[in-house]
Amino acid sequence: MHEEGRQERFHCAVLGPLRVHAPDGAEVTPAGVLPKKLLALLVLRRGAVVSADAAIELLWPVDGPNNPVAALHNQVSRLRRVVPIASTGDGYRVDPDHLVVDADELAAILDGGGSAEEILRRWVGPAYPELEMVDDARAESARLEELRVRAHESEAARLLAEGRTDGVAARLRALVDEHPLREHLRALLIDALVATGRHADALRVYDEFRRLLAAELGTEPSEPLRARYRRLLAGEVETDAPQPLPMPVTALIGRDELLAQARAVSTDHRLVTLVGPGGVGKTRLMLELGRGHTGSPVVWCELAPADLAGAVTAVAAALAIDVRPGIPLDERIAGVIHETEMLVLLDNCEHVIEPIAALVDLLLRRCPKLRIVATSRERLRVAGEQVRRVPPLAVGDGSPAVALFLERAASVTGDLPLAPATVAQVGAIVSRLDGLPLAIELAAARMYSHEVDEIAAGLDRQFDFLSAGYRTATRHGSLAAAVAWSVDLLDRGLRETFTSLSVFAGPFDVAAAAAVCGIELGVAADGLTALTERSLVLRAPGRRYALLETLRTFGRTARAAADDGAGARHAAYFVDWAERTCRELADSATAITRIDDTVTELHRALHWLLDHGDTPRAARLVAALMDYGLLRLRPDVLAWSELVLAAETSSGHDGADLPAGGFSGRLAAEVLAAAAYARWMAGDLVGAYDRAGRALAACADPPYNAYGAYGVCELFSGRFAESAQWYRRAAEIPGRETPNMDTATWTMLLGYAGDPSVGQRCAELATVTAISPYTAYLLYCAGEAVLDVDPDRAREMFDRALRMAEATGTTFVTGVAGASRASLDVRSGRTAEAAAAYPALLRAWQRAGMWSTQWVMLRSIALLLEQLGRPQRAAVLDGAIRAATTEQPLGTDREVLDQLSTRLRKELGDNVFEHAQRFGASLGNDALIGYTLAALGPPP
Repeated sequence: MHEEGRQERFHCAVLGPLRVHAPDGAEVTPAGVLPKKLLALLVLRRGAVVSADAAIELLWPVDGPNNPVAALHNQVSRLRRVVPIASTGDGYRVDPDHLVVDADELAAILDGGGSAEEILRRWVGPAYPELEMVDDARAESARLEELRVRAHESEAARLLAEGRTDGVAARLRALVDEHPLREHLRALLIDALVATGRHADALRVYDEFRRLLAAELGTEPSEPLRARYRRLLAGEVETDAPQPLPMPVTALIGRDELLAQARAVSTDHRLVTLVGPGGVGKTRLMLELGRGHTGSPVVWCELAPADLAGAVTAVAAALAIDVRPGIPLDERIAGVIHETEMLVLLDNCEHVIEPIAALVDLLLRRCPKLRIVATSRERLRVAGEQVRRVPPLAVGDGSPAVALFLERAASVTGDLPLAPATVAQVGAIVSRLDGLPLAIELAAARMYSHEVDEIAAGLDRQFDFLSAGYRTATRHGSLAAAVAWSVDLLDRGLRETFTSLSVFAGPFDVAAAAAVCGIELGVAADGLTALTERSLVLRAPGRRYALLETLRTFGRTARAAADDGAGARHAAYFVDWAERTCRELADSATAITRIDDTVTELHRALHWLLDHGDTPRAARLVAALMDYGLLRLRPDVLAWSELVLAAETSSGHDGADLPAGGFSGRLAAEVLAAAAYARWMAGDLVGAYDRAGRALAACADPPYNAYGAYGVCELFSGRFAESAQWYRRAAEIPGRETPNMDTATWTMLLGYAGDPSVGQRCAELATVTAISPYTAYLLYCAGEAVLDVDPDRAREMFDRALRMAEATGTTFVTGVAGASRASLDVRSGRTAEAAAAYPALLRAWQRAGMWSTQWVMLRSIALLLEQLGRPQRAAVLDGAIRAATTEQPLGTDREVLDQLSTRLRKELGDNVFEHAQRFGASLGNDALIGYTLAALGPPP
């Protein structure tokens, strides 16, 4: 028994089921329902006396013991072994000085403006659940629930203020769903969406709130929120999110007049091309133009890393438009932009001039609200193009070129008092550099360790040699002189580091630089610092580094003349990186985003490996990226498998059954499985079956994805029972963690078959809590499995899956779970909800490019249109679905569609019905989506 005078402080957690920890940290929560109830009441009323009558009524409201007072005393005696309880008159009391209650801690934190993150993490349910029948406990629980929401609001605001946006929008979305009428939560969610660049989603959140208030309360949002909405709509909202354009760290010198001219012409014309030689400052001028633009989004596309085959893909990536199987990418870009107002900046077009010119011509004709500013060394020659030449800076005494040199030199030397004769020397230097800003900046950076006359002499020593290397362009030769001389001033180690870094296609971090250069991490960090100080390497967002394209090209020229060890190290590093990062898809919220950011480097690594005959390592890269390709809906990445298979065949190995020699066994099976998935995504089920069958035959113990590849072929052939068996075999491979994606798919198929074990299996899937792409897929399958037997549970699973998919970038789950939830609305007659949900889903699948799933959704929309009293529009969709050459409905879906056709024909009559069907059959894919969006809108 504890002495009354001792000031031991027990930690009581009441934010969820009661938990008690002794002062030494040991858990001493009493066992049994009655002791927990009694202790919860004492903690609730800490400092006050709980009468014996109140305690007895709580513990035994009916059918109490024969001697309730003695039974109560027995319960108190048991509790006193855990916490100090005092007897006072006719009751009992807990001294609040002996307790630390988490609810009190939370209130203190909120009052003091601190972080409640740790307490919120421990919050596992409603407060005081043991006292659900006690009035003051219910009131306290409601008060604490209000504190919980306030704490979440406070934490979200703190994270947003610190620029930590990962997962904040998903958490706020869940809270908004719980408290749909709470304005502060809506405002924070809008802030989070804006901070991550999702302005359209932020506008939708406001509109949803406005409509809800009008319907539920007959009121409207507050004036501050309405004002914020108006600013957001006008593109004027400022956020702490990373800027969409690179931010300069130095002043723009000598370009005021040209910038004003470019701004005026870009206002009056939809295509402006800034033309000039390399290093003249075209990119800097264009970015300054973009930063001054208001009224619509600005998208910057860096084309320097792209080649002719990948130029249009680079533009699509900048616009966040995914590859679409079977549809020309330029057509899809035009279809997605359509009438969206935006400014697109296309940088470094000269080496991809043909495909970019063709794309720009198409976009200008198809997208009336689009404006484009491009930089190139030659004009695009597209109708409507306004060309503005960017000349070198004027040279001579007091010229902008001299001012640029002096300003940049002062930044590395501090105060720079120069004699008139020295300034004249600077004038001579910038003249010999043709007034090219990049060359001037590189030369000025040498003032850190050289005098002006040494810089002039250095240029003299290098001009003849470098001009011989670049006879076709004198200006480029002059720039090359500055670059080559700057590189030659480096010691051997730094020079080799600079040359090796040119292998990167884009920004890189210190770890990647160390691996590619073959040096230790600390040495790489020091080298990058030194190169940055010399203006040969630039800082990039996210603690990364980058090379200007001119410098990168110079480094690659040097590498071409030597053994390309950097290329080999680059490829090896990114294969290992892909294998390591893709394993995190099971437990990381950011894995997909990180892979998205690195795909260009991975693609470069793949081609280096194939060009150098290293097909085993190329196969490892393809195998590692398989789940990413599926979950992110990247058929282009999955299709890398075909390049590997082709390279293996062309190297002399017989690829009729499986690759042999370069790689074989399980690795060959994984590459073939990736190829099967790529074919399936492209709608080629025959090819998918072929590669999946070869994957299974490649080794005695096929990997799980080989079974899964064959399972998806069977699934989309309507052979559900056979598909379930393939997924079962994949799920039960020894050593695999469970549940996994194959377990989930198997459960889904068992649900389709009405298996009685599905309820338990679904419950097991729902217990997974990791914020990851895999979890999003598990939750989706759990919902599908119980869709027919427990629609409410299915809806809950779909909602959780969608929130998880949004938080992790899992595009596939966003599409399938959203489609299933909307189809559930159709089944249950919630036509308004379904009609509101489908437009966003249609656009999402249009961007993703998976028509196999789009057709399934269109069948549900046809049923919805019938329910909405729009039979003629439903008949148009029916005709389009039946005219599709692939993905014809199977089984019960076919029966449902046939029944719909019968009803529509009867309602419309033969002539109208058949005319509508013919019209639907004539629609192309994009036209069909446009028609369907219009059909779901308000009646004309």
